[in-house]
Amino acid sequence: MKQVLRDQDKLEQVAKVVVAGGWCANDTTFITKSDTLIEVDTIINVDIQIDTQKINNDVYITRWKTKEITKTLTIRDTLRSYIVDNARVRLLQTDSARLSNESIEWKGKARRRQLWIFLLLGIVGLYFYLKSKI
Repeated sequence: MKQVLRDQDKLEQVAKVVVAGGWCANDTTFITKSDTLIEVDTIINVDIQIDTQKINNDVYITRWKTKEITKTLTIRDTLRSYIVDNARVRLLQTDSARLSNESIEWKGKARRRQLWIFLLLGIVGLYFYLKSKI
């Protein structure tokens, strides 16, 4: 352990393995997002009743009006919490950049090899063409 702590290269290698494995999340950030939806629904029910009575040539009309109000309140709240390990993100970004550079390097090598193969095929083809003419 003391050898690792004294040697910076060994310490960096151990740190990469530890961070890549997700064992240490010392740079953790909590991001909380809230999405609240409030919906109010109101229903008004009006009921009218009419009653007619005839007493001694007089007509009496009685009217009742009932009003019923129903309110419904719906609240939907969604909380999302994300844990982001910044050290792991930085490590993945450096790995991505390294792999991108290696990819560009291998593409260059492949193009050079393709050029050599076409050049070799051209020389062989030219050799057989000139040999058939003689």
